[in-house]
Amino acid sequence: RTGLRRISQPLLRLIALTVGWSLTLSVNTYCLFGSRFLGYGQSQLSTTFSCGAAATVATQLLLFPRLVRMVGEHAACSVGLLGVCLGLGGFSMLWQQPGHLAFYLMLRMGSGVADTSTATLVALDSETKEARARNLGLITSTRAAARIVTPMLSGHLFEVSCGSAAAPGALPYLLASSLACSLTPLPLLLQRSAKQSEKSEGEHQRNGSARGVTRLMVRVDRK
Repeated sequence: RTGLRRISQPLLRLIALTVGWSLTLSVNTYCLFGSRFLGYGQSQLSTTFSCGAAATVATQLLLFPRLVRMVGEHAACSVGLLGVCLGLGGFSMLWQQPGHLAFYLMLRMGSGVADTSTATLVALDSETKEARARNLGLITSTRAAARIVTPMLSGHLFEVSCGSAAAPGALPYLLASSLACSLTPLPLLLQRSAKQSEKSEGEHQRNGSARGVTRLMVRVDRK
């Protein structure tokens, strides 16, 4: 392995952690955000969460397979991360409807694409069955860790930013959005690194075969 492929699995786990954080922000922290700044009661929050869950499931079942067939797993992951980035930043800054709900649904759809494609990339990047099982287990552990750590972190950042005049309560959303934005090109870079690595390995094998044939011909000539 060369280039980014040597650290591809840790980078994919970072993507999984970011997507997990976005899900925390879209449910746990959103309860605080919606009730404090949007005046949402339990019925409005429940309706929002139901719409978000429906959008995620529909995306994973209907949109994701078509997107993968069109652009591939790596580009699909980048598209999902871009949706997470725009959705988090958009609905935390835009409170008016229907724009707020549109950005929220964009987040849930983007997280559905990014989460599913990340697991796919982890499996594709694993060289053996044992490595695939280990890497998928680590991805599951990363998601579980995100559900433990990010609610406390997000709650603290939310409380810190509630007094902000420019973007009250938006700090955890903007930080997670920035992280997702910085990771958006990563799947495409991993794809390019994998292609370069495969090309180098192919050239190395061809050169080795050519040297073997040359040595054989030399031995034959000597005889």
